[in-house]
Amino acid sequence: MTKTKKLTFWESVMLIAGAGIGTGIITIPYAISKIGIFGTAIALAPAYVISILTYLILADLVRNSTNSEDLIGALNEHLFRGKGKKALSIIFFVLLAMLLLEFLVVYSLCAGDVISDLFGISRTLSIVIFYILASLIVFFGVKGMGVGEKISVLLIGAVVIVLTVLSFFHQNGTFGLNIGKPGTVFAVYGLFMYSMSSTFAVIQVCNHIEKPEKTGKAVVTGTAVNAAITVVFSTAVILGSETVTETATIGLSDGIGIPFVKVLCSVLVIGAMFTSFWSIGFAFSDVVSSQFKLDKRLSWLITTIPAVLTAILLPLSILNYVQIGAGALSIIFLIVVFPAYKHALDNPINPPLLGKISGKWPLILIVVIGTILMAISSFVPVT
Repeated sequence: MTKTKKLTFWESVMLIAGAGIGTGIITIPYAISKIGIFGTAIALAPAYVISILTYLILADLVRNSTNSEDLIGALNEHLFRGKGKKALSIIFFVLLAMLLLEFLVVYSLCAGDVISDLFGISRTLSIVIFYILASLIVFFGVKGMGVGEKISVLLIGAVVIVLTVLSFFHQNGTFGLNIGKPGTVFAVYGLFMYSMSSTFAVIQVCNHIEKPEKTGKAVVTGTAVNAAITVVFSTAVILGSETVTETATIGLSDGIGIPFVKVLCSVLVIGAMFTSFWSIGFAFSDVVSSQFKLDKRLSWLITTIPAVLTAILLPLSILNYVQIGAGALSIIFLIVVFPAYKHALDNPINPPLLGKISGKWPLILIVVIGTILMAISSFVPVT
């Protein structure tokens, strides 16, 4: 890997921030409109802490693996052993492929809904247009993705600031001080963790960051940027919308009522979907390329086209897919990542990012409990 292809610190931060910001920024406002300020704080605080610990653990697994290009490589080194190694690797590959496919479906649906609403065309055509534009990044590799993520997240942040200011001058709603129903707060906790999901972006950063010693700082900062943009935008949506819709930008643009706001909201959504689609798309193609020794561009087509077809053909809502993904992601961490991490730190190659508490059972227990709760929350409806 030449130096010109490495990711700078801020490209790494934006890659981690952008990986999960897509679904979070669109679906979280609807959920937290039902639980108020205190309910949001109760859901967000533990979700952020558990997310940070989880991704630092993942980063330590990758940094202490000699085969770290994708998650399966690290697991083959530290977890899958003995006569059943091949079978376990295949089973995990299938499960991982299904999860990554589900992620890509979410991003395609979100972008399709907004493009369809903006231009008055069918959602099917909108999804196809989004996919074609998103796929152009494959010609520029990981470095191109890092630059694209940085530009997109900065653009998203600027649009969020403008929309927040406008919402204060065109208030149609209030952000209540209530906590909401405990079940809804619990469901929102899981949605926050899903919205900060950067599993595959963390792996990409570990493998491509210019200064590996800044990996931990990039993880913490990127997750914080994600959470901050999501919360600020949610505030704008709740204040500016007469009715907070499941796809948040639709209610916001209708509530403020200024024509160009709809364009801003559309730019926000499409930018957010690009960042997430790029991250997961590259991760998925890396896995397929590594497992089957295929060209990266061919792997991109093989992995992303089925997602587009699924988004067009299956009649589930965006929120349904988000909650399914939250549960599936938590199960993967419970079954494979934590045991592999423990083994990787038995003879570490690099100093652990969490210092003296790295690999200790109290730390793992806290994160496992938080992850189990995330899995359970995926079955709780947002009502």
